[in-house]
Amino acid sequence: MKFKLIFLSLFFVPNLFAAQRSGEGETFFNNKQYVKAREVYEALLKKKPNDATYNFRYARCCYELKDAETAIQHFEISGTKFPQRDLYLGELYYNTYRFDQSVMAYQTYIATLDSTDKKRPEFVQKLKRSENAARLINKVEDIAIVDSVLVNKNEFLRFYKFSSELGALKQEPLKINSRRSTDKITYTTQRKDRVYFSDSIKARMDIFTSYKLFDTWSKPVSVSEVINTHSNENYPFLLLDGVTLYFASDNENSLGGYDIFVTRFTPSTNSYLSPENIGFPFNSPANDYMMVIDEQRKLGWFATDRNQPAGKVVIYTFVPNNSKTIIRSEDSDLIRRAAQLKTYRKVTMNDTGSEVSQQGKTAGPYKQLEFIVNDSVVYSHISQFKSVDGAKHWLELQSLSDVTKKTQIELAAQRGKYEMVETDIDKQKIAETILDLEWRIREMQKQLTQKSIQLRNDELKTLTKSKMP
Repeated sequence: MKFKLIFLSLFFVPNLFAAQRSGEGETFFNNKQYVKAREVYEALLKKKPNDATYNFRYARCCYELKDAETAIQHFEISGTKFPQRDLYLGELYYNTYRFDQSVMAYQTYIATLDSTDKKRPEFVQKLKRSENAARLINKVEDIAIVDSVLVNKNEFLRFYKFSSELGALKQEPLKINSRRSTDKITYTTQRKDRVYFSDSIKARMDIFTSYKLFDTWSKPVSVSEVINTHSNENYPFLLLDGVTLYFASDNENSLGGYDIFVTRFTPSTNSYLSPENIGFPFNSPANDYMMVIDEQRKLGWFATDRNQPAGKVVIYTFVPNNSKTIIRSEDSDLIRRAAQLKTYRKVTMNDTGSEVSQQGKTAGPYKQLEFIVNDSVVYSHISQFKSVDGAKHWLELQSLSDVTKKTQIELAAQRGKYEMVETDIDKQKIAETILDLEWRIREMQKQLTQKSIQLRNDELKTLTKSKMP
């Protein structure tokens, strides 16, 4: 009997402890104390790394804390016990540009829903968006970036440095309601005889046009029913050819938020062609808009708020292609990075306006780099890596660096938010997030240092071997 009691104690005590810890983690999670909840489930996973419940709950914490890669990993391990897993995976795969996997995840989740479920149409729309992105990711355009600059959203047009020969753009604040405001954009042609402008109709943005009639202007009319939809349309720009119109829309063919679309006016039918989403890398799951192209100077501009704090946008200056050039590669990671503008051809312009790279020739679809191997060897292009996996490890290093910078931006935003809140409860929640972000940044910086040292050592070994007789 004594041995039976000992055995039962050994069996029940750890399980009772695990149940208590799990309940503690659930309490933290329900109170939105995600950092503490994650610590609890992380400890439980050390005891039972394949437990479906612990993996699912740990993944949920990582999801709330914006740690997408870790969330994906543990949602996948959690298996099919929780149908909602596929809903979260659909979103996470989408935001990390794994669109084929996003499609499958949404399909799996929708199959678990009753046909009368009121939220089913919402998820079907997300599935369609993923299918559209999966199609577009196969046609990522290879573009050359001249410059990029981070600016305030409310004055971003000041940084579009194009000639007055293209016409003029004006940005004004437009209040939609007590909680929402947006940009009212007016484009005036070079001859100053026509305007395209955005305005609000029943809290929805549409694009209108008006002609100069001697000393007055014609009554503004909708530019086209093909262009203006039940969604928002804004940021119009007309090429000098007078028929090609760029604009932004958050319609059902958008990848998320505003996307840039292009359409052309056909005089024979007195109508516009069906607008086309111009795809990656110009568009993303974030807001992308205000495409301007100077065909004579061979320069273009567009704005995006991807990976940026609220109120900030990045303006990219690029070299437009004469015809669309698609990046062809068997490396899916390279394609995903190019679609996100994490890797691209970096060029400069000489005095005559011609495109040159720092090496005097067009670089491949990679961002310019500077990697110091030793005092006498400095790489300026990814093709210079000599070790077997050198280029691959450099891209991994760059990816980690990008994530670190994004996390640092999020940390700055959370610190600013902390100063704004008033209640102790809100301050405590934000403080937990700040501590977690600080910890993640320290860990990533350690990894950056270690990976850089390893890559440098691999290159030195390879270079030494190549010099040996």
